[in-house]
Amino acid sequence: MTSFFDKLNLAPAERRLVVIVAIVIFVVLNFWLVIPQFGDWAKNDQRAKDARVKLQSYKTEIAKESAYKKELNELESQGGSVATEEAALRLSQEVNSQAALSGVTITAITPLQQQGTGGKTNAFFQETAVTVNINTSEKELIEFLYRLADKEMLIRARSMQLSPDPSRMRLQGPIRLVKSFQRKPPVKAATPAAAKTAMPAAAVTTPKPVIPAPAPAPVTTNTARRAPSAVKP
Repeated sequence: MTSFFDKLNLAPAERRLVVIVAIVIFVVLNFWLVIPQFGDWAKNDQRAKDARVKLQSYKTEIAKESAYKKELNELESQGGSVATEEAALRLSQEVNSQAALSGVTITAITPLQQQGTGGKTNAFFQETAVTVNINTSEKELIEFLYRLADKEMLIRARSMQLSPDPSRMRLQGPIRLVKSFQRKPPVKAATPAAAKTAMPAAAVTTPKPVIPAPAPAPVTTNTARRAPSAVKP
């Protein structure tokens, strides 16, 4: 049986050189292509473990869905709902009514222009505010502010500039009260299709040219004019 080297007809020294070159190429290819991939098994194994842990955490959270819904319903029943724009228009009336119940004297009330709450996260809410000038004692003031902050009212004091009145027994000054409400979504103007609303253009009629009737052709008869016959004597 002839070997590969016998077919090449190589000398012993040439055979050794070919074997050495082959071994060097084999080693280089292993260092270049095979050895760098040894860590892939551990990486894939770690990824699989992380995926199993994440999947188990997802299943655990999904199993708590009923408990989360129950807690959400409890929180919704405890908290007050956000006022609408119609409720914001009654801010002055609400402030007056709570002041009367608390014994706070309002000498003047000035509604302020509605404004946005600012920020992209509050793009769906607006604020309405009033400035009230009050004259009250400390106890009545605390009760007034407590009533305004109730979950049904959700009115908060943004700023206060209070000072003693001339009797030095009561407080007086302006308080700015603010209430947030839901902004109505903008109504998109209906844009009818141009094809439906566009009036058809008036048809332009071009008068046809009057073609004169052709003149009647001369009437010809087939009867030939007879020559005058000679008079026989």
